[in-house]
Amino acid sequence: MSWKEHLREGIAELTALRLFDYDTAGPDLARLDCNELAFAPTPDELEGFVCALREVAVHRYPDVSGLPLREALAKRWHIEPDEILLGSGSVETLAMLMTAFGNYRHGAPPKVLYPDPSFPYYEVVARCHGVRPVPVPLDRTFQLDEACLERTIDRERPALAIFASPNNPTGNRFDAEVLDRLARRMDAVFVVDEAYADFDGRTMLSRFRATPGLFVMRSLSKVGLAGLRLGALVGARDAIAEIDKVRLPWNVSAVAIALGCAALTCPDFVERRVRTVVALRHTLETALRKIPGLVVYPSDANFLLVRVPSDASEVAQRLLRGGVLVKDVSRVGLLERCLRITVGTPSENERCVNALRGCATPA
Repeated sequence: MSWKEHLREGIAELTALRLFDYDTAGPDLARLDCNELAFAPTPDELEGFVCALREVAVHRYPDVSGLPLREALAKRWHIEPDEILLGSGSVETLAMLMTAFGNYRHGAPPKVLYPDPSFPYYEVVARCHGVRPVPVPLDRTFQLDEACLERTIDRERPALAIFASPNNPTGNRFDAEVLDRLARRMDAVFVVDEAYADFDGRTMLSRFRATPGLFVMRSLSKVGLAGLRLGALVGARDAIAEIDKVRLPWNVSAVAIALGCAALTCPDFVERRVRTVVALRHTLETALRKIPGLVVYPSDANFLLVRVPSDASEVAQRLLRGGVLVKDVSRVGLLERCLRITVGTPSENERCVNALRGCATPA
């Protein structure tokens, strides 16, 4: 019997994640494709990291639940440590949710509802865990169609729902009141993914105790710690305790815990970066709007969604030849001819604007 016969349904149609080979493009490439922070830690911050690493017992396992980091995050978010579950980035957190709540009922696979377009790994992780994806289209302004979502919830009865706010790749946040109403209507597991919420300044963290089934996902990847792979799920302590049972032991390394704690002990580590990125986003948006043929959408995140007048893939390749790498998110429908551009350093943003001036119209 071939191993292929045992492959979970839907996996054969997926594509393994492979990022651009940055080394082939040289050191001067403006990497505006992955929504990372463009600024490395300052010398003072690096010294703090070095001091933290000196205390890491690399020959021992870390605290199995990452308690020191949970305590640091709890202090930052004004909640309790046992209301936080750590993950190796948001993707592992998604996998834990799919595992914990992927229960078959009456022989039917569980379902996860999410807006479309949104973070593609909602679908990927669902398929890898035998959970059926239920995408619901956004309206033409990239906002939620509440009536359509209500009908879908009533008809499909999903076990989980996941809404990124601000959304990726559209960049806009969703109305918190709408999300709260949908969570109450669904009365199951309703996750608001706030990976980009630091750049918006608004959060639903104050609501999870009052709204049954509401969870909030957060990330430290977008504010300068992407290489550490640190994500967190916030929810009612009894629910967090159940999800904790499917978390792989020692899923967050001792180094990640130590450096995450070191970053959070510096009050300005996150805030200063966020202020800088938001200011640069406004400058980049203003410059791009002056280029004829481009449509630049408002953003609450650390990136901009831009619709170009010609084939987006061709424009992305022309930008790459000019030393600027952006994300081609174009597909038929709402994202036709769209590129996602991460906010970079001032010089990177200027290079991007100049490159787009040369290829905003068909070659």
